[in-house]
Amino acid sequence: MPLQCVLPVRFSWMVIGPILLTLSSLVTTGFGDEVPVQNAIVAPDGGDDVMSFGPEHPIEFESENVEASGDWVSVKGMPFAQAYSIESDTRFSNRKNMRVRIPIDGPVAKGDVVLLSFWMRRPGAGGQPNAAYLSINADSKSQAFKYYLSAYSDWTQHVRSFQAKAEFDPSQSGLRFQLGEAGQRVQIAGVQLVNYGPDRDITSLPKSTVDYQGRDKDAEWRKEALARIEKIRKGDLTVSVVDSDGKPVSDAQVHIAMTQHAFGFGNAVNSEVLGADEIDFPINPKRQIVVAWDEAQKYRQIVQRYFDRVTFESELRPHVWKLLKSEKGGWVRKNRIFTDSTIPWLMQNNIAARGHYIAWAPMDFNSVEKEFVGNPEGHRAWLWEHMGDVLPETASYVTEWDTINHIIGWGKHTYDKEYGGRQIYAEIMAEARRLAPQATHAINEGMVLPNGYKREPYKEIIRFLNDQGQAPDIVGFMAHFGLSTLTPPEELLQVYDEFAEIAPRLQLSEFDVEAGQDEELQADYYRDVMIATFSHPNFVAIVQWGFWEKMHWKPAAALWRADWSIKPAGEVFVDLVTNQWWTDETVRTDASGECEVRGFHGDYTVSVEHEGKAVSVAVTLAADGNEVRLQLK
Repeated sequence: MPLQCVLPVRFSWMVIGPILLTLSSLVTTGFGDEVPVQNAIVAPDGGDDVMSFGPEHPIEFESENVEASGDWVSVKGMPFAQAYSIESDTRFSNRKNMRVRIPIDGPVAKGDVVLLSFWMRRPGAGGQPNAAYLSINADSKSQAFKYYLSAYSDWTQHVRSFQAKAEFDPSQSGLRFQLGEAGQRVQIAGVQLVNYGPDRDITSLPKSTVDYQGRDKDAEWRKEALARIEKIRKGDLTVSVVDSDGKPVSDAQVHIAMTQHAFGFGNAVNSEVLGADEIDFPINPKRQIVVAWDEAQKYRQIVQRYFDRVTFESELRPHVWKLLKSEKGGWVRKNRIFTDSTIPWLMQNNIAARGHYIAWAPMDFNSVEKEFVGNPEGHRAWLWEHMGDVLPETASYVTEWDTINHIIGWGKHTYDKEYGGRQIYAEIMAEARRLAPQATHAINEGMVLPNGYKREPYKEIIRFLNDQGQAPDIVGFMAHFGLSTLTPPEELLQVYDEFAEIAPRLQLSEFDVEAGQDEELQADYYRDVMIATFSHPNFVAIVQWGFWEKMHWKPAAALWRADWSIKPAGEVFVDLVTNQWWTDETVRTDASGECEVRGFHGDYTVSVEHEGKAVSVAVTLAADGNEVRLQLK
């Protein structure tokens, strides 16, 4: 199949006087080829370099708890010829487990304005980013600047400026990277630290930013999408009010209040944070994260307020499910919380549970399935046994499964390669449906909307399943967008149309937007993906992959910060789902005792009051509208 190289993002820089500085990031094709960078930001004249970076200069690398090393490698087609490359044996670990320090060898005084520029990439990492952490220390204790970023597979330039809060100690100052979370291979290049002294206007220095096509305030695509939403997501509700004799009642007050949207809005959650008792706190739900009771209370309030479905981030993955049912250590407690607290809480609040996942096509990804590489018969026996266990046992609360996750996948050991063909996917769908006929069965894949190189393979597998009589109930898109993968909304709509031809029900299954520290960019692109998706008639739900910075797999993509202050993207979300796309109106009946409201599809409570009498009724509003007659007695 011919390679698709999608370049959806327009990179730009601040306008400084009459000059517009632009950047096109290096794009990798996925096969090791490189598209050279066209333009890169250059530090303006008038400053002094206060850091030396290169093979001939000092650099310190330290690691612990992992096997890792650092060395210089050659680079072609970039504004630099060499990069410092760190490799480890661990895909993810504590961020402090791999550390790089570059000494600062020039003077920096209190009040000096300093520009930082560097490039970073994670070769061979695919399209999903991992976190990296940078800090500049004035001495052994004082931190002058910090910058958290997502490291992508492509070369990306980062440019920021800061004003020194204190004089730097030349013997102890330095720039530090913490890279334990960045993956098995990460490269740093072109590191510059330029001091412009105390009189330079910091706002005159360039700052790396990203833009995307279709962001304009008056973009035509958005006007069309909003108009389409009004047409396809709303219906007419007619209310007739009569008295005890059946005669029309005029001037009656009618309150039409939405209670649940027909369209699904969901998120990924952690069972312990949702379900643990107060006595269990503080808890350590994952990695180095500690969550207090008051934080868990806020977490639950947001889930209850804004989401009608949740995906368990890890609890229903095969290897975690096996541990939940074991007698090992803290897993008995985790299982008690999940079974006795979290599930009942969700059901009590009318929140549906999504299971993630039954099958994961890259067989060598997790430790449970990795042992079956080269042994498809053994793998099939294990997978069928797992389905026979988890599907019936969760039937009372799981309404939808990511039945096959990463169905295209990556690497040499996907199911179809191990089994010698795609038929295994149809067989998994058939067995899952036999064991859980009440559930919706979805497939899920990434790099379809962002990046785009899996679009055609994903279409092929959907067509195959359709032909086999095992068409997925829902086709999911992972939709993890980052700085280098902000696909223009118009292109998203085109892709949606293409998939709608072969899959009638679509959803964003793992949606988030990571834009580094550019919260305005995150909010704008988040808004536009929400609008584009909600405006497409084949979409049934938008399920996000986290909302709170402290528990988010990509902290910068969160909607609420660690202290629970809401970010601009969070404000966009709340405004869309509780205001712009929500119906709550109070009207009065006309002389014929009728009133009409055009509202979003969903469930409603219609309440009528007139001269001390009141009545209410539950109503569902669908595309074909509804008429309801209420009698005051």
